[in-house]
Amino acid sequence: MASKRSSRKAQSFFKRHPKLLAALIIILIIIIVAAIALYFLRPDIFRNLFNFDHDDGGGGGGGYTDEVPEGNMAEITSADLSIHFIAPEVRASGDCTLIKVGDTEVLIDAGPTQGNAQAIKDYLDTYCTDGVLEYVIATHADTDHIAGFVGTSSNGNYNGILYSYEVGTIIQFALTDKTTQIYNRYLTAVEYAEDNGAEVYTALQCWNNSDGAQRTYYLDEEQTISLNILYNYYYEHDSSDENNYSVCMLLSQEISGSETKHYLFTGDLEEEGEEYLVQNNDLPEVELYKAGHHGSKTSSNTCLMEVIRPKNVVVCCCAGYNEYGASEENIFPTQAFIDRVSTYTTNVYVTIMDDEENDTYKQMNGDIVFYYTSAADGEEGGLKLYCSNNTTVLKDTDWFKANRTSSAWGWTEADRAAFNGK
Repeated sequence: MASKRSSRKAQSFFKRHPKLLAALIIILIIIIVAAIALYFLRPDIFRNLFNFDHDDGGGGGGGYTDEVPEGNMAEITSADLSIHFIAPEVRASGDCTLIKVGDTEVLIDAGPTQGNAQAIKDYLDTYCTDGVLEYVIATHADTDHIAGFVGTSSNGNYNGILYSYEVGTIIQFALTDKTTQIYNRYLTAVEYAEDNGAEVYTALQCWNNSDGAQRTYYLDEEQTISLNILYNYYYEHDSSDENNYSVCMLLSQEISGSETKHYLFTGDLEEEGEEYLVQNNDLPEVELYKAGHHGSKTSSNTCLMEVIRPKNVVVCCCAGYNEYGASEENIFPTQAFIDRVSTYTTNVYVTIMDDEENDTYKQMNGDIVFYYTSAADGEEGGLKLYCSNNTTVLKDTDWFKANRTSSAWGWTEADRAAFNGK
């Protein structure tokens, strides 16, 4: 009875005030339209406003993605697929990634310095036991990506990757504006590999399936794991930023007829390149994303993140080391990068970090290995994580708490100030 009386009162009230009812209806329509527009135009903001994708696991925000089970080094060699982000043994940011499928190895970049080449080889020799790298990808011509391909010289003999292994296929950047000494030495190293049997193609040739190059290379006999060269607008158009020439690659792993896992590598691609990448490729949501440009403010932009919605992110950088005289918030990994990626995951890992007190570097997660095993002998299969130092996610590190904030991860400016004793 009470509800009926309330209903009659409401009807009577709005009959007496029809303009108010009309105004409320208009306001409601505006709110709905604005919410729909926000959902499609800025889904990252929409999810933050309405707390979508969050759990209540007591972690203080974030928590969009389940933690990856921790694995062990012994399992990696027999895994169906393993992706290794090799931590440099120098105080610098640079990329070097090994992908292993059975006896097939793919090396993406070899940074950050010529002197680090031996450390890369020491790591590779644990997994590449036949001395053959079936595929090598050089994403672009910056030193922190190609120096290890050259290595250092002793009596005129270089010890870099391209001089030390039999290489099947080299896939490299189609354009560059570089004229540096290290770039010229890289060209000499590529020529050496080619003279010793390597096929050399640009990413554009791969995309076009031209001159013997392929857009897709299968890494296993069953053709369930594929290396797919994506189309980057800057393969054939000039850019004022060398980073935009980066080779972009999607690694896809068919788990079953209905499930495929994807892993994305974009080199140092910047915002303009990411926008074109989204426009020109049918990108899926990804299991793993190698953060563009070492977690810079100009990469891993919303235009890409809202499409790929990464579950796990690896940043190949020396966290906190100010190599380039940047402002504090723009030192790798930058505040802007964290603001964007934290909308989608808490699973962010970093190879090394600065040790300013001792004027050197130290491990953060160290070597970071994501690997996939099939279920066998009663053991559950799936994606696992092994790190040589620890598996602590970025948001739980002291470095993050002292230097960064994230509303999505539940760490405010006040929290940072309190942590720093201010």
